[in-house]
Amino acid sequence: MNSTETGRFRFDGNQKRMIGSVAFIEVIRMFGIFLVVPVFTLYGKTFTDSALLIGIALGGYGLTMALFQAPFGIISDRFGRKKVIILGMIPYIIGNIISWHPFTIYGLIIGRLIAGSGAVTSSGLAMVQESVPPERRNLAMAILGIPIGFSFMVGIILGPYISSRMGTDFLFLLSALLGIISVIPMFGVRYRKPDLSYAERRKAGKIERKAILVGMVGFLLSLFMMVFFYYLPLYGVKAYGSQGYELLLLWPVVIGGAIAVISSGFADRGKTTLFAILSLLIVLISVPMVFTQPIRTGNRNWFFIGAIIFFIGYSIAEIVFTPLISKLSRKNSYGANIGVYNTMQFFGQFVGGIAGGVLITLQLTYPALIRTSIVLAGIMVLALIFLYIPTKFRETKKEASA
Repeated sequence: MNSTETGRFRFDGNQKRMIGSVAFIEVIRMFGIFLVVPVFTLYGKTFTDSALLIGIALGGYGLTMALFQAPFGIISDRFGRKKVIILGMIPYIIGNIISWHPFTIYGLIIGRLIAGSGAVTSSGLAMVQESVPPERRNLAMAILGIPIGFSFMVGIILGPYISSRMGTDFLFLLSALLGIISVIPMFGVRYRKPDLSYAERRKAGKIERKAILVGMVGFLLSLFMMVFFYYLPLYGVKAYGSQGYELLLLWPVVIGGAIAVISSGFADRGKTTLFAILSLLIVLISVPMVFTQPIRTGNRNWFFIGAIIFFIGYSIAEIVFTPLISKLSRKNSYGANIGVYNTMQFFGQFVGGIAGGVLITLQLTYPALIRTSIVLAGIMVLALIFLYIPTKFRETKKEASA
């Protein structure tokens, strides 16, 4: 590999600090989210017997995350990423403190809504995207994705373990304390807003139609993901019992993440759209293996294989879609358009949580899972259509002009 080729994979010191700081904040958020996912229903039941209210509390975080992503992105386009990221972590911390001792289910709902309103993901990703060269953006997203994926995996595994020893409420206190710690590295990042003319600054934050269409893909992927996680504990307990099912995701996440990172190197060589298409097709292939074959055959290996395939597709999607958005956006509107994409993603989580309960049911009957598979397969086909409209399945050579 020559020096030019090697240089493609290098970041300077400040870029490394920036990527590390954004990754740290997102790691903490992802860890906090998935610490409580496997045990949230049980926690909610200590306050109410209403499945609907518990579902609203669970999905509330995703709802406000969705509503505030684009506004935070637009504000960061105008006033700078760093300030918005630091200030945006305050609601996350406060919301988790409220959820620690909410007293009623309505307090828990309020805490979750407040925690989700600290929507700094779009600002952080935009900071990274505009601070590294275009040919290294997929690699930067892969570097971000490794610790985020790891924290997601660790959260799923440790949540039930910590809950059984310290209480489920402690998980929210832990998330708040880690949230405070997460903003510290951001103070050491040197961030300089891109030089924009007065006219460019007035146009900053313009939302592109293409970004909205790709955002629909993110919505559908996130919906799928939440249905998967609604199904996971139900199938895990059925197949493995109440102990040990959380380890189901260990190898699928590791293998899926590793393949996605390897793929990012090829995506960086002008194949972003190709790998976006492949990610959706791979997720589509996982549907019967995850949702119908394990129940139909009684062989839990089907789920294990399907989960690996799902995480390969989903991990690739997490890496390639944000750079695709940046290529479809003007340079003064990265935050707004990435914010739209993240808004759609988090709204997909909210809808997906509800959809899981409607489609799957608690009994995991085969007819219900057949229905679920048909709906999810249709969703992924629809995602491919939404991707085709703005890209025509062709590579976007460069970002939209300012």
